[in-house]
Amino acid sequence: MVWSQLTPDTHFSVTRRPAPDATTLRVAGELDAASLPALAKTLLRPEHSTARVRLDLSRVTFCAPAALEMLGSASRHLGTHGGELIVERAHSQFQRLLQLCGPPPGLQIRPPPTVGLAPDEYRRREALVSETLTLARRITGAPMGNAQLLDPATRTLRIVTHYGFQHPFLSFFETVHDRDSACGVAADDRDPVYVEEVAVSAIFRGTPALDVLNDAHVGAVCSLPITSRDGALIGVISTHHSQPTAWSRELQDTLNHLARAAGHIL
Repeated sequence: MVWSQLTPDTHFSVTRRPAPDATTLRVAGELDAASLPALAKTLLRPEHSTARVRLDLSRVTFCAPAALEMLGSASRHLGTHGGELIVERAHSQFQRLLQLCGPPPGLQIRPPPTVGLAPDEYRRREALVSETLTLARRITGAPMGNAQLLDPATRTLRIVTHYGFQHPFLSFFETVHDRDSACGVAADDRDPVYVEEVAVSAIFRGTPALDVLNDAHVGAVCSLPITSRDGALIGVISTHHSQPTAWSRELQDTLNHLARAAGHIL
């Protein structure tokens, strides 16, 4: 996925597919006064005027009230030309703004699916990935880490336990459903991912995630998918080091065994 900058604090990427999926525009960072004019210009490009534009806001970590007015205006403009704008995968920041201000007229907002794990099953899985993360941190000596559960309704990872991270990191990685992170690749491939040096990793190169990891002083990361006996994804645990780290074969084997054993408990 290729990302471009709208402003220093805001990035976007465009994916075009044949109708009816058409164009997906992903935004990451802050929808503030500086970025709104640039985003409006992007939304109103001629190639979008008659298309269905899906606006993915899962990585928007700040949203100014003026963003609602701009998105409503863009939606109405596209509608007059036969196009449409649909907001999907909205970040909790955007959802809170909607609760406070209400949705703007004409803007379609796709609610997330409501069918997820039963409460007892959720607690079982949350405890499993959290305990596995604790063991992985002891094995690696990592000062930072997080555990994510897969939401089967949305096919996204969501952080349920974390150590050593502050709000900017946790907000940006609130949910993950792509391959722009080690945990996303691990989940998608169902294979462990070991990144020895984040700054030069192909996974993060050119992505807004790299800036977030740099700000969090993450130099290396390993992400381990937790899968059931039949191969179904349960979640992902990740440990993070502040400096580049060589993941020895012995250490990888130990962590891989830990992840497999955890998944077989369920």
